[in-house]
Formats: sequence, C-alpha cells, structure tokens
Amino acid sequence: MQPLILQKKAEVFLNSIYPVLQRFPKAEKFCLCQEIKQACYRVIRNVMMANALKKYRLKYLHEVDADLKLLLVLFGIAREQKYISKKKAMELQDKISELGRITGGLMKKA
Repeated sequence: MQPLILQKKAEVFLNSIYPVLQRFPKAEKFCLCQEIKQACYRVIRNVMMANALKKYRLKYLHEVDADLKLLLVLFGIAREQKYISKKKAMELQDKISELGRITGGLMKKA
C-alpha cells in the first residue's frame, strides 16, 4: 500500500470533520478544534514527508501514528463534554482506526 493512499484518506478525513468541528461551542473554537485540525494537518504533512524522504520513512510514520492516537484522545474528550454524539464519536474512531491500520501496514513494510 502506498503512502499516497494514506495521504488521500487523511485529506478525506480532514474534510469530513470540518462540519463536526463547526458545531463545537464557541469557547472551544481556538482550543480543542484547533488542536484537532493541527493534528490532522500534521498527519498529512508527515505522510508527505514519509513519501518524500524514504530514508526517514519509519520516523515520519511513527509521527503519524502518534497524531492518530492524539486524535482518538481529543475526540474522546469531545464526546465526554457532549460536543459530539456517541454515534459520531464511534464513526470518527472507526475512520481514525482505518488510518492507523494503513499506517501500521506501511510501518511493517518500511
């Protein structure tokens, strides 16, 4: 599996969370929302770096994995604060898990 597939799926994921983040309370716009978006941007950037710098591929894939774990925690917080429903949290968790499985496969291959 190519890192480009992971990049595309990460971009689709980012686009799918924008409507979710718009429903967060105003007080969280520059805190939790910003942190979630930044983690998504880092995932995309690190996938691009892994693809461009073959020598450091594993390092950047580990960075991707760490940010995916952070996203799970951040969406867990959003769920606990009732910013998102349990159903939406599970849906997002499934998408993050899929990205994690792809990342794990790429790490084994690297």
